[in-house]
Amino acid sequence: MKNFFPYLFRERQRELVRFIQKEVWNGSACVSAATGFGKTPVILASLLPYVEKHGAKIIWAVRTGNETDRPIEELKVIDQRKRGNFFGLSYRGKRDMCLLAREVGVEGEMDYEDVSFLCRARADDCSYRQNFEGFEPEELTKTPLLYSEILGTCQDLGVCPYLAQRELLQYADVVSLSYNYIIDEKMAWSIKREVPFGRSFLVVDEAHNLQHACSNLFSDRVTVGTVTNALKEADELGTRGAEEVKQLVLTIKAELDRVLLEMGEEEAEFDANGFFGSLMRSEGDLERLTEKFRVMRDYGTKVRRKQLRLGRRPRSSLFHLANFCLSSVENLGVRGVAFLGRRERKNLVVERWDMRAAEVLRDRWREFLGCVFCSGTLTPVKAFAETVGLEDYSNEHIPSNFDQRNIISLITKGLTTKGEKLSREMAEGYVEAIGNFARSLKTNLAVFSASYRIQDGLLRAGLKEVIEGSGMAFFKEIQGMSGDGARQILDGFKACARSEKPGFLCATATGRFAEGADFPGEELEGIFLVGIPFERMSARTKLYLNYYKDLYGEGKGSYYAYVVPALRRASQSLGRALRSKEDKAAFVCGDERYAEKRFFRLLPDFVQAKAEVVGRAQMCRKLRSWARRNIRKR
Repeated sequence: MKNFFPYLFRERQRELVRFIQKEVWNGSACVSAATGFGKTPVILASLLPYVEKHGAKIIWAVRTGNETDRPIEELKVIDQRKRGNFFGLSYRGKRDMCLLAREVGVEGEMDYEDVSFLCRARADDCSYRQNFEGFEPEELTKTPLLYSEILGTCQDLGVCPYLAQRELLQYADVVSLSYNYIIDEKMAWSIKREVPFGRSFLVVDEAHNLQHACSNLFSDRVTVGTVTNALKEADELGTRGAEEVKQLVLTIKAELDRVLLEMGEEEAEFDANGFFGSLMRSEGDLERLTEKFRVMRDYGTKVRRKQLRLGRRPRSSLFHLANFCLSSVENLGVRGVAFLGRRERKNLVVERWDMRAAEVLRDRWREFLGCVFCSGTLTPVKAFAETVGLEDYSNEHIPSNFDQRNIISLITKGLTTKGEKLSREMAEGYVEAIGNFARSLKTNLAVFSASYRIQDGLLRAGLKEVIEGSGMAFFKEIQGMSGDGARQILDGFKACARSEKPGFLCATATGRFAEGADFPGEELEGIFLVGIPFERMSARTKLYLNYYKDLYGEGKGSYYAYVVPALRRASQSLGRALRSKEDKAAFVCGDERYAEKRFFRLLPDFVQAKAEVVGRAQMCRKLRSWARRNIRKR
């Protein structure tokens, strides 16, 4: 069989090609391999022979649109070095591909729903759509294309990039796209038509994110603020039909105000059956209530059109509220779909939370010729497979190939975040240990706390002052911060690696820097984990635990829903510091519970290999000794 691997094979890469080629025909292949192994070119090289010989296709699913380019970049290398003559593209949604949306001058940044509405509303007078009629897609299929290349070419030609990429799908051997096009049947049909799943291999990258992606896609929320805005919209419409809708919205608001008044906790399970039952009684029956919601949605569409005419984002609270209610009524009593109420000052947030993953995804995997699931944190694979509905699968774990001489791994005695609250005494103990950690290494470092609550406790105990007193620049992740704000912090912290003053990143294992951010070389050479990032035992966590216990039994349910996700978050955080074999890193697992077998065995192998349980004084001595051999003096 032809070799399409474009580089010299490194350790275990050839074996992985053989494993995938053997197992992918039997169902699914699960691949656990750390960053830097070369998973992307290995998996492409494994599957491209079947593309060439049998006319199969490869669909490569990634977590976000920004990650779609990576497999196509490797396909370009294969195409050039191996003369494979393959075509592929990174496929993006309308939000990224609509040139009209970039021109209309709408206030605020539009999301996918906004741009889709704009596309439908302005279809008849969109010059890019009109110019598309004479577009010849074959002219663009000579080499694999990144989304930016499709966008740029179409901009030069004055044609719609979104329609162009859809036409290009039929020629593609490899298509890279977001999880949503696989998970959501409504989105999947648009891909299936040109790239039939039954003739395709599916690759799911960073597959440990599947559960979260599935939940996000099918969940939704409204607030009392949403309802108040919906009332204003109904008032402004001023028609007789709108008045009837307004009465329904008033009833909804009265019910939510009552719930908010009676709510004794910040977060609790929301009685959706009681809420919608009350609305049914006010309208007569379920059929009439459902029809009213549809009418509400129609009026919301009118509001969206008006907003667009006024140069605003085509948003409507009437539309959102109607969709939320329609989907919620359909899901009443469905196992795995929960409703939560959360008090935020004087506002009430009502969330419909879809916890299902295995049930939603199980049949999807069977549609493909075969599937490859890969991640650096896929273990334990049995837990992953059961929770995403995988039944027939084989697993290959590739040990990390990092040079253990470049790594030190310590677990601290006497420190733990166990319990409902972090005591002042324990917080001060952590700050002292982190200060010693920083002074011992004197290089770019990060602390990943188990939660923002723990992070706040450390800051109140003087962490910032201790770090700045050690001569380091302090950077703090803020909960809910914007993408631009995060980028500024990231760039500032990384720049410290090239200066005389090292940087210190104070972040959380549940935040945006713990996964997806890369810190190669001297950009990050030490990580201190503060606690184990378990979910706080809130009403949400209890619902999730009860659902998993119901599915898998008491012990396994707790393990799958509570322990595995926490250690996966810890492992993702630890993985930020090692991106290549040459990188050096000091790891401190700052919670004595990490030494317990049930937690220790879920840590990355590069941490397990040389892990030592130490006291705080011993930690300092070992870190200083390691730093003398491995860290550049400033």
